[in-house]
Amino acid sequence: MTNRKGLTVFELLVTVGLLWSLLLVAAPALGSFFARQELHAALRAVTVGLNFARCQAIRDGQAVRAEVAGGFLRLSRDDGTAWTEVKRFELGSKVEVSANARPVFSPLGDVAPLCTIRLRGRRRSCRVVVSLYGRIKVYEGG
Repeated sequence: MTNRKGLTVFELLVTVGLLWSLLLVAAPALGSFFARQELHAALRAVTVGLNFARCQAIRDGQAVRAEVAGGFLRLSRDDGTAWTEVKRFELGSKVEVSANARPVFSPLGDVAPLCTIRLRGRRRSCRVVVSLYGRIKVYEGG
């Protein structure tokens, strides 16, 4: 008997076939995983952006406005004549984001008007509610 090293073609085909079947089974699960991650990334961007706006308003003693437009959360500061953009947070292109108002954080940390921001992914949705005192709460579902 000879000492052989390596794989035969048959062993290689069996291994590739098993890997291919595992991939076919796992593909639908990966799709929902990535969709969920896209929604959570946009949700993190919204909550971080709103908290940043509140902290900026308190720290600088100036009103800061948050606005959802064009796939971004834009933060603007009132310079006396117009609103000047300070920072923007990207919300992603695969998540639909809408808001019912443009909240303005005061130097005291409170907000007016009250605001609800809705995020819709492929299979899930959530909403972010900004309360009168500037607190930000996240609710799963529409």
